[in-house]
Amino acid sequence: MGVTIKGIGVSEPRKLVNSAEIDRFLKIEVGSTRNRTGIKSRRYVESESAGELAVDAIIKALDDASIGINEVDCIISASGTMEQAIPYNGANIHRLLNLEVPIPTFDVNMTCLSSVAAINVANALIQNNTYENILIVSSEIASVGIDWNDREVGGMFGDGAGAIVLGQSKSEAKRLIASHFETHSEGYGYCQIKGGGSLHHPTKVEGADYSSYGMFAMRGKDAYRLTAKVMPKFFETLLSKAALSLQDVDWVVPHQASHLALSHLQKRFGIPENKLINILSQKGNQIAASIPNALHTLLKEKPVSEGDILLMIGTSAGMSLGGVILEI
Repeated sequence: MGVTIKGIGVSEPRKLVNSAEIDRFLKIEVGSTRNRTGIKSRRYVESESAGELAVDAIIKALDDASIGINEVDCIISASGTMEQAIPYNGANIHRLLNLEVPIPTFDVNMTCLSSVAAINVANALIQNNTYENILIVSSEIASVGIDWNDREVGGMFGDGAGAIVLGQSKSEAKRLIASHFETHSEGYGYCQIKGGGSLHHPTKVEGADYSSYGMFAMRGKDAYRLTAKVMPKFFETLLSKAALSLQDVDWVVPHQASHLALSHLQKRFGIPENKLINILSQKGNQIAASIPNALHTLLKEKPVSEGDILLMIGTSAGMSLGGVILEI
């Protein structure tokens, strides 16, 4: 059977933060953050929770799909961050939706690639006829973990959510053509938040400011070098699985990692600018919500035609690479 994107929705926090505001906060020359990150503005939460942003995106996605929540067979929370360690995000979203039926939920966490991995999992569940409609939602509050003393990280991230209704299609032409994922764990320590788990639990950490264990730390140059090294072979494998060339792809929706990563992707593989969806300057890096937000921009603002080939691709902490190719 076919698989199709039936609906999509996004949610943004109310607070808009321009890069000039960050410059003034850090007491650096105005224009520095924008020049370094390529980001003009992003949104940060004030009182909103990740769960609340998720519910707002879900409501919009269901409306876009013209279906009710009771027509959803499964909910996958696909986020790189947790509201709390236990219970898992999916159960919290189920609670906030005030559902009267016990729709099953579970989490998929591949950090920034969580939404792409969830699409791959959902496709398998739809293809084997386990479920007809699956709701995928990524909701991230990155701002809480920003270490403003780290100039490499400050200003890179934005908060937000995106939801996708993936479902069965009567048209076999609408389908997931291929997917491919790799993990290169020599980069395990390049992007990390040390706290939140059993290894550096508060009861184990002595003589240190534990708040630093909740901050995102990145070895950006090392991460970039490893990605540049392994990406060409990864790209080749993904396209070969689909029996396609890059010229056959109509749209590329990448993870909005950084302006350097997007620029490298475009130049290294010769992707025309009008094919590459780049929302980084207005959104920042929204972790796993980046690709759903970029996909929303594509489907709602670009001249997409039936039968177009869509490539979603990205990297994540770990370090991992992942991509799916869809005919939409």
